[in-house]
Amino acid sequence: MSPPADGSLFDDDWLTLREPVDHASRAHGLAEQAARWLARYALPTVVDLGTGSGSNLRYLAPYLGPDTRWRLVDHDEKLLARVASRSGQAINQTVATEARDLAHELPAAIAGGDLITASALLDLVSQAWLTRLCAQAATQRSAVLMTLSVDGHIRFDGQTEADDAALLAALARDQRRDKGLGMALGTAAPAALINELARHGYAVTAQPAVWHLGPQRAALAHALLTGWARAAGAALPEHAERFTAWATRRSADVAAGRTVIRVGHVDVLGLPGRDFGG
Repeated sequence: MSPPADGSLFDDDWLTLREPVDHASRAHGLAEQAARWLARYALPTVVDLGTGSGSNLRYLAPYLGPDTRWRLVDHDEKLLARVASRSGQAINQTVATEARDLAHELPAAIAGGDLITASALLDLVSQAWLTRLCAQAATQRSAVLMTLSVDGHIRFDGQTEADDAALLAALARDQRRDKGLGMALGTAAPAALINELARHGYAVTAQPAVWHLGPQRAALAHALLTGWARAAGAALPEHAERFTAWATRRSADVAAGRTVIRVGHVDVLGLPGRDFGG
């Protein structure tokens, strides 16, 4: 759900804007369960895919012990360098970075991970990519925690707007195109992950993680709406100007307190086998 129209580049300002809302919205109980799972290992390794600015690291680190070893994986070397420079001592855990193309280097990226995790990544990947990830995770008995995957539930509370339906339909169309990891699953991603993990014998827990964007989050709402309009305009170029105008109106509605946007996501935790003791 990133503003860049190509769906593959993540602006640092956007990532900074969304981090507080991401952290507040997440299913905190799943982080606690994952931490209990990792406590069985003397030196657990966590692989974070699509690290970006390190939001997932900063969220999960307080749940985990000081002996946790992180491998942060992203294609963007500049973002990884910034994360590494400010994270290691701050979280009192070992942090290493790997610049990898997840379209072609997924097996190497996740090899040896006791927990494989990602935030706001899953809806960008293809079914084939997800199938490969879950198969390897099952072979090496890795836990899997995928968070903040969009589920298609978007609601505008308050001020009505005639173009909402047209924009959301075009946005859904854009969400299913290739974002660099095959034809994207989009809002089907959470269900696809649950099914794949269950097929490999995982105990799976899924919980909602809903963004609530009102006037106190007007800057994030504006960035989100502008990104949606850009993506919808790319899907239906003949309506690009209409969608841009829609984003301007909707941003004003949120800033004035006339509208609250609710954006649905799902957090999914999979634990291998039946021997997890809770």
